Amino acid sequence: MKNRRVRSWMRNLGIGAICGTLLLAGCSRVTAESYAKLNVGMPRAEVYGILGDPDEVSGGAIGPLNFSAETWKGSDQTIHVTFGGDKVALKSIQKNPAD
Repeated sequence: MKNRRVRSWMRNLGIGAICGTLLLAGCSRVTAESYAKLNVGMPRAEVYGILGDPDEVSGGAIGPLNFSAETWKGSDQTIHVTFGGDKVALKSIQKNPAD
């Protein structure tokens, strides 16, 4: 009886994990709507609040100016944001090529 409960619990846990993964995959934050919310001069923390953590980050400094180029990849499109210091300096969105 106890083994049956454990197996049932494990099966339900597995089904729940699969459903949760599919649900998260279906609600990407990388959309034209979220891109439209981004504005030049916006703080990095606000961008992260809209898009989450970036998939790729690169950066550097020229004298006292720090900059970083950050990328968020979705299933349909990719958003690129360049930060000067901690503020949005440039933004762009591109449609991902069809496989």
